[in-house]
Amino acid sequence: MLLIALTALIAGTLVALVALYPRLQQALRRSSRPDFNAIACASTNDGIVVQTLDGKIIWANPAYLRIFRLPASRVIGQNPLSFCLPSEEQQSPAQIDAFRYDRADPIWGKLYIVRNRRSDGTLFWNQISASMHEIEGQQDLVILVCRDVTEQVEQERALRESTQSLAYMAEHDSLTGLANRNKYNAFINSAIGGDPETRAGLGVLQIDLDHFKAINDRHGHAAGDAALQHVAATLGRSLRQTDLLARLGGDEFVAVCPGISLDSELLRIGQALGQAVKAPLIYDGKQIDVSISIGAAIAGKDDNSADSLLQKSDFALYEVKRAGRGSVAVYDSTLHEEAQRRDRFSLQLRDAIECNKLTFYFQPTVDLHTGAIRGFEALVRWQHPTRGLLHPSEFLTLAAELNLLRHIDIAAVGAAADLRKRLQQNDFNDIKVGINGSRHLLSDEEHADRLPAELARVGVQTRNIVLEFNERDIFGNAAMIDANMRSATRLVDMGFNVLIDGFGSGYAGLMHIERLKVAGIKIEKALIRHLDCTPACEKITSMLLQFGQEKGIYCVACGIETADQADKTRSYGGSVGQGNFFARAMPSGDVIDWLRQRQANARLRDTG
Repeated sequence: MLLIALTALIAGTLVALVALYPRLQQALRRSSRPDFNAIACASTNDGIVVQTLDGKIIWANPAYLRIFRLPASRVIGQNPLSFCLPSEEQQSPAQIDAFRYDRADPIWGKLYIVRNRRSDGTLFWNQISASMHEIEGQQDLVILVCRDVTEQVEQERALRESTQSLAYMAEHDSLTGLANRNKYNAFINSAIGGDPETRAGLGVLQIDLDHFKAINDRHGHAAGDAALQHVAATLGRSLRQTDLLARLGGDEFVAVCPGISLDSELLRIGQALGQAVKAPLIYDGKQIDVSISIGAAIAGKDDNSADSLLQKSDFALYEVKRAGRGSVAVYDSTLHEEAQRRDRFSLQLRDAIECNKLTFYFQPTVDLHTGAIRGFEALVRWQHPTRGLLHPSEFLTLAAELNLLRHIDIAAVGAAADLRKRLQQNDFNDIKVGINGSRHLLSDEEHADRLPAELARVGVQTRNIVLEFNERDIFGNAAMIDANMRSATRLVDMGFNVLIDGFGSGYAGLMHIERLKVAGIKIEKALIRHLDCTPACEKITSMLLQFGQEKGIYCVACGIETADQADKTRSYGGSVGQGNFFARAMPSGDVIDWLRQRQANARLRDTG
């Protein structure tokens, strides 16, 4: 009961009271000296009341009346329980009448903070302190000192909430609410601490959202965020409560599974996660197909850090991506050895590209009616120190992953410019030289602007250089088609001849070709190589060549390997061909001699 009574009062510093207020007033009138105790009681900001043992107030200072916003007539003679409690804590008249202070109660002289109500209904935090006083010849009295500490309490609460929020933010991802890298590191380092011989098993699954960039490009970044949240929620529901799921950044997630010690167990978990994520994601009325690639690893005795386990799972994840994505692989020693070979190969490739150790071979394009050489295409090669001369299919994908295609663009333009200069010097003035441009020449204007300077270095004009872009790089991403077409047009305006390579491979280039200022197209090699065995390829090739004739578009039939393919291409209206039937790609140093030998052979045929 004593605690209930204390809720009516504001706490604070207990002012030592040596007498009751009426006595102080009388003493003040009788004495010529001011009574400082009475003055202090009247002027302090702390509320002070004097109560009888049944809780009735017999005196209150002005501060107490201000705190509760009540006149003295509403306070004197009342138990504070009748006016200060919040509505949900109010007492009945019988309970208030039954209230009595207890001398044995341990609260005397201590500070308490309770929730109280003012007369206007507003709530505040009240800090109170109580003391009992024995007065000779009179009944015992209770003195309460009260203080409104609402501001301090709210500040402390805000500080506490802010501290908790900061602590949460320091360990969680803001988009998905998952643990972040900091919490992952702390969790896994704790899990693999201790003696490797006795610690429990631990599995890690490194998870990547497949084709995340394509989702962003096609549907927008808000849809990309929705896909990340979908993956986070689905993975969270599919894992155990003892597992930790974290987002390390971008589209990278990691799951840590304590108690897992077998590769087969970890593989089963990964497969279940992959299947769960395939549940349809509907965003803005459209279905977005979502899949994940997972590289997994079991902690071994030599693993003593979060990074070592991530490195192992990363080896496995790379193999999944290399094999086509959308599946699970668990790390083993074979994967490790393959990863080490790949790392060595990557270092060698980076050195070759950045130190200009790549070389370029040149394959001619031929007029199908006259046999005249129309141009040469620069084809990159790498003379590997142990594996010999490598075709671009063996290293260009890796070069793209290493973000080195810009270097190859510049090297290719330099090699093409050097050959074009030598062609001019040897009176082959009508022969142009082309390169296969990377997608960066379409997306990076600053990179594209470097090309004219490379040509000017050897005195070659842009009109004698052909830039070839694969059809998928221009038309493969629907959201980027207009931007890519503007970039291609910009290169045309700079004076370059632009061709679309691999045309007819399935990216609906015909829908846009008339709006694109290009010199021409190069028909997909697969169509030409199957001319003599696949009727559909014959029809498509014929249609493309006729379309080119009607629109006045320069067409090159690539991949001609036989005389029959050359004849069929010519019969469909083709005028320019390229392929091993005419000549294989040759080193730059052989080009001039090959052209002169070809001229000599032509003269012999003419005179024969």
